[in-house]
Amino acid sequence: MAKDIFIIGAGTYGAVIADLAEVCGYSVSGFYDDDSSKVGKTILGKRVLGKLDCAKDIHAKANYAVAIGDNSVRILKLKEIIEGNGKIPVLIHPKAEISKYARIGKACIIHALTYIWTEAEIGDFSIVSPEVIVAHHTKVGEGCFIANGCRVGAGINIAERVFIGMGATVMTGVKKIGRDAIIGAGSVVTKDVGTESVVAGVPAKLVRKVDKV
Repeated sequence: MAKDIFIIGAGTYGAVIADLAEVCGYSVSGFYDDDSSKVGKTILGKRVLGKLDCAKDIHAKANYAVAIGDNSVRILKLKEIIEGNGKIPVLIHPKAEISKYARIGKACIIHALTYIWTEAEIGDFSIVSPEVIVAHHTKVGEGCFIANGCRVGAGINIAERVFIGMGATVMTGVKKIGRDAIIGAGSVVTKDVGTESVVAGVPAKLVRKVDKV
């Protein structure tokens, strides 16, 4: 019998995560979202039941998946759920290829056709999108988001909350991507990227520093 799971985030990515959860053997019981205008609507035939605070009160020990792309917001919501005794299963699509010598952290989401090589590590709360390659001995930090079709070379240390845009390549030989860095879609990174740096282009160059809220 399938286990129930609630999806946090009732946007289009919420539908994607609900689909993945079902493929992983879960039954989606509904969605929660902090946008009250979405309450009562349906996604893939499942209702948006309320705001996140309602979920924590009603379903304290339930399974959840957080469908939020923004790394900082996703980490915050995941930690709120864990502090409320909610459970966050790792969701790995059955068509992902993961070495038995790789390490996947807590509450990660790994989509289809992704290949994670020998002794690569994916940190807690990270999302790896479809058709991504993470090569051997690369360490992806907590709360990162790697978008569709990225290629990440070997032996790279990627710090926490890094966003790697669609189709970007981080070449083997790069040693470190600093925390909260953003790599633009289609970029080719050939050298280290600093903390809170936005880089883009071929080869990738510094565009600006991340705006602090």
